[in-house]
Parts: sequence; C-alpha cells; structure tokens
Amino acid sequence: MIAALGLALLLTGSAAWAGAAYPTGRFAVAGVGVAPAQVLDARALPDAGGKPSLMVTLTAAGVAAVKAAAKGATDLAVTLDGKPLGASPAAALADGGALQISGEFGDYAAASATARRISGKDPVPESLGDE
Repeated sequence: MIAALGLALLLTGSAAWAGAAYPTGRFAVAGVGVAPAQVLDARALPDAGGKPSLMVTLTAAGVAAVKAAAKGATDLAVTLDGKPLGASPAAALADGGALQISGEFGDYAAASATARRISGKDPVPESLGDE
C-alpha cells in the first residue's frame, strides 16, 4: 500500500521526487502533438533484440487524444521536432497507455537523451529506493 501511494505521488509530480528539468522538443504521435505535461514517463529500454528503444507512458488525456486520431491504425508513427523516431504498436497504447517505440536511437545514452527531450524530465524511479 505504501509503495502504491509512493508511486501515485511520483506520478502526480509530488515533491517526493523532483527530477531535473530538460528542454523538450515537439513530440507527436499519429499526427497529434503531445505536450510534455501529457507524458508521465519516458525511458530508454532494450527491445527484444537488445537494441535501445523507448517506452513513453502518456496521461489519460494524452492517450484519448492519440486514440481519437489513430482510429483503426495498427502502428502509430512517432515524431520529434518533425523528424520520424519510429513507430509504436497501437495495441500497446490501448493496453496500458504506453508507447513502445522502435527506431534507430544509437546507443542507450542517445536513447535516454531522446526520452528526456520528449518528457522534459528524468524517468520516474522504478521504486522509492531508486531516488
């Protein structure tokens, strides 16, 4: 219960976790602009082949806006500053509000930097002990 409360505080921007602020770019999914305030978390993760990929978790409002624009699409095109980043399966967004973006991000440092340009902040810690 305490862990769930801690996670809720983290996701709502509580002072319990205050990450650094970073400059953001123009992030769009399926042609819809997604503001940094609509991004709960963005992080670099390995894909099935071990290459860097991105996982971007959106707020309910962000998910609704993208779903409305993506009617029936199986893959969602993702851009940053007008440049293609890759694509995410639409099913991933429907299942949990997260985009799983595969693309050419270079190494993990570059993928992490891209995640920070999307969200404007460091990834949310996996647990309170990771702060």
